[in-house]
Amino acid sequence: MSTNDPDISASSSRPDITILTTSFPRFAGDNAGRFVYNFSYALSQSGCTVQVIAPDDSEVIPQSFPFTVKNFPYFFPRSLQSLAYGAGMASRIKRNGWRLLQLPFFVMAFFFAALKSEGKILHAYWTLAGLVALAVKFFTGKYVVINLWGSDILFTKIPILWYCLSKAFNRADAIICESQDFADQLIAKGLTRQRITVLPNGLDLQQFKPMDQISQRKQLGLPTDRPLLLSVGNLSERKGHKYLLQALSKILQSYGPVLVVIVGEGEFRSSIEATIADLKLENSVHLAGFQKGETIANWLNAADIFILPSLLEGTPNILLEAMACQLAVVSTRVGGVGHVIEDGTNGCLVQPKSEIEIADTVVSLLQDPDLCQQLGKNARETIYSKYGSWKEQSLKLKNLYAKILVNTTRSIF
Repeated sequence: MSTNDPDISASSSRPDITILTTSFPRFAGDNAGRFVYNFSYALSQSGCTVQVIAPDDSEVIPQSFPFTVKNFPYFFPRSLQSLAYGAGMASRIKRNGWRLLQLPFFVMAFFFAALKSEGKILHAYWTLAGLVALAVKFFTGKYVVINLWGSDILFTKIPILWYCLSKAFNRADAIICESQDFADQLIAKGLTRQRITVLPNGLDLQQFKPMDQISQRKQLGLPTDRPLLLSVGNLSERKGHKYLLQALSKILQSYGPVLVVIVGEGEFRSSIEATIADLKLENSVHLAGFQKGETIANWLNAADIFILPSLLEGTPNILLEAMACQLAVVSTRVGGVGHVIEDGTNGCLVQPKSEIEIADTVVSLLQDPDLCQQLGKNARETIYSKYGSWKEQSLKLKNLYAKILVNTTRSIF
């Protein structure tokens, strides 16, 4: 299934879409589900009627959107709703097993909210939302599109569970993933090739572009007297911050003073703070905490090197945004990252959980500013040549919807 075909019919050019997601911005500037919002906004601007259904949370503040957003409550009192958001559902349950008791209530509330939706197509993000969409399809016959991401590949490691999931997913009308590498893995694990469409996220290249480093550091209150290494992401175990901090000790010994800035918040903050204290890195690490999405480009442009030490990823948007800002990137070789980064050409790849490789690579870049600068330029050229804007990607998605609406051979239960 290709998203590059022309629109099939004028009658299907304004599809009604209900987006089901377990993560969506709860307040202005929130980074939760930021790419889901970007697609929702771009679709609404392209003429689609869009409704978003997402979990409620104590931090939800009503906002004005050019589409409808419904936050469904799933537990009482509201202050105890703590299954979604943060570092993700799996991570939150791992940190507090009692949260598992909220899961049945969450699923039922999600299902009934989706059942009442008016969209002709249910577009679900991540596995749980996909299962909810398929359950609604069983009762209503609505069309279902499922977006799967890097974290969803974990389910393939449990054979019995994945067998059941793959049978269910193959009843969707389309499955979207953000990279060919991920698509190949899903096909190898039993998903039907004809149902899969590769559609990367978009990028706002007007926002994510090179800016003056010194002015950005002064604006953010960051020092200008030493190199700055930046990592952005939820403070969760799978983001691999522990290995970056262990690498920092070696970088300080081999190179000299640097500052590591970690932007993000999450339930592993206390664990990260303990690691910083154990390694005596208090003067070399700044935990910047939550930062509004519109400021991320400023943080990226304040840095010398962007580091993605993750243990598991798909093709994270923050990686593409860092490359668009012309930053030299050091990333673990996970998920679809290897399809974006060509090691030594537009960035550097290291093995997951390898603080030695991270340290050696960072030191070599800091000692060779010309190489660092060239990698950044090549990275930006890669983004311009291979990735489109949110508007361009949403038009491809809209065309996929149009094909589904006129397809008379779609699967049914």
